[in-house]
Amino acid sequence: MDAEFASEERALHVRAASSIGLVVGGLFAVFNLLKPDQLILGLIELAAVLLLVAPAVILSRKPGWVALAETLLLLASGIIFGALIVAGGTRGTGLFWVFTVPFLAFFLKGERLGWVYSLSFLALATVYLMGLQAHLSSVYPHSPEVAIHFLLSLGFYTLVAAAFDHVRRRYEAQLKRAKALAEAAYQSKSRFLAAASHDLRQPAHALGLFVASLKQLPHGAQGSELLHGVDASVRVLQDMLNAFFDYSRLDAPSLQIQSKPFSVNSQFEQLRNNFAVMAAGKGVRLRIRPSKLWLQTDPVLLQRVLLNLVSNALQHTTRGCVLVACRSAKQGQAARIEVWDSGIGIAPEHHDKIFEEFYQVGNQERDRTKGLGLGLSIVKRTCGLLNLNLYMRSSLGQGSRFSVEVPRAVAQQHRPVVAMDDHTGMAELSQKHVLLIEDDALGSLALTGVLQSWGCRVTRVDTALAACEQVRRGPLPDVLVSDLRLRGELSGLDAVRMVRELLGQNVPACMISGDTAVEVREQVQAAGLVLLQKPVRPAKLRSVLRQALRGKSIDALGLDET
Repeated sequence: MDAEFASEERALHVRAASSIGLVVGGLFAVFNLLKPDQLILGLIELAAVLLLVAPAVILSRKPGWVALAETLLLLASGIIFGALIVAGGTRGTGLFWVFTVPFLAFFLKGERLGWVYSLSFLALATVYLMGLQAHLSSVYPHSPEVAIHFLLSLGFYTLVAAAFDHVRRRYEAQLKRAKALAEAAYQSKSRFLAAASHDLRQPAHALGLFVASLKQLPHGAQGSELLHGVDASVRVLQDMLNAFFDYSRLDAPSLQIQSKPFSVNSQFEQLRNNFAVMAAGKGVRLRIRPSKLWLQTDPVLLQRVLLNLVSNALQHTTRGCVLVACRSAKQGQAARIEVWDSGIGIAPEHHDKIFEEFYQVGNQERDRTKGLGLGLSIVKRTCGLLNLNLYMRSSLGQGSRFSVEVPRAVAQQHRPVVAMDDHTGMAELSQKHVLLIEDDALGSLALTGVLQSWGCRVTRVDTALAACEQVRRGPLPDVLVSDLRLRGELSGLDAVRMVRELLGQNVPACMISGDTAVEVREQVQAAGLVLLQKPVRPAKLRSVLRQALRGKSIDALGLDET
């Protein structure tokens, strides 16, 4: 990357110098052509500009031709400045312009070649002024005093140019060192966030599953109230962790934009699955209009945008409705996804600030049940990464409308989206044997409790080899649920592969992980599996297991892989 940056910087130097040379050289050529006594000098300058400087301007814009552009530009400067010494310019003032030679040489060629070019030019000028000039009658006669002062001045300016170049290179070296330190610090921060993401999601994941298991048990009115409070607190904690780590991932070098065609309805179905219960609990009507349009962008990142927009709309709407719709825009070249709400609205003075990190309107008490204030910042930054236009229209007390413009794609063969049902289908999991591969004791215990509350028979192991040994002993599993990171060298993907090879069939399986790296998603996707990221919501896990047992593909689940 540093080599590419240096090459681009070099190209910019040559481009700037050649462009300036083209303009200045052209003006002086015209000026001298208009003076009868400077006609030859004007013709030389014009020829150098047209035959050398102009091609250098063109070649400097082509990465593979920058070196040739440098050579042409230096050759042109040697010819023009040499002609100024010989012809003298207007009353000998052409010598003044020759002092720019060493600066141009060091600017273009750096320290070593800058010295070579500058000293070579100084040597040639010395030979001409102190020797050859006296034997030529048709040249401008510089007096010995002028010649000596000029050569001394040219030598002095060569030293000044070298000093400037030395200082510039020293500061460049300091900047490179600072850049390397900053990149190292950034990599360290990224590693910390990756580790923290996995390690913090693990207990949050187990806590959510323990609460889900408790909800299946009988309890009195007071216990129900306490359990409801615990459940709400856990959800807030999980949402805060997701928001924080989603935000940190936007700067990750590993973040890759994976644009592909997908239907609007696949995005909308996920929104319905995620927010139907939340909207019903608040007494707010969630309306999501079906659409036949298809889009072309990264579906995972777009879903993150829409999740934050709808979550924000529901959070600030206490009555009325939240509407999500999509319509064609830009003469059919794009689609505009809009999220309307009838909530409190946003005053004009807050319109620019709401996209800043941690900025929240009407939450001076920092009530964390209202989030961290990162949602709209994530929306704006993600839209910037995807090069999508984001619009907002809102008035205090009149609700809000957020719109995202997305490039359209040609509609492809329709694949039905199966909605995840959080309340029915329990019988489908009853007595199914789940082989749970999880090396975290709390996570394994919590997940076992949830699966057993659905009527599943669960066998727990903590490594890929232990999973294979369990399969040999029996009973055979109906479905595999594995954490991605396992104790030892073998991963959850290895465990699934080994069990399937042992059984000679593709047993239904899904992966669970707290790792949010793009590479992880790609590995799981390449294996044809669903990746559920911790903390996993029980309803989502249940729906994935039901569909996996039915033999549905990842696309048919209405889920992205994250």
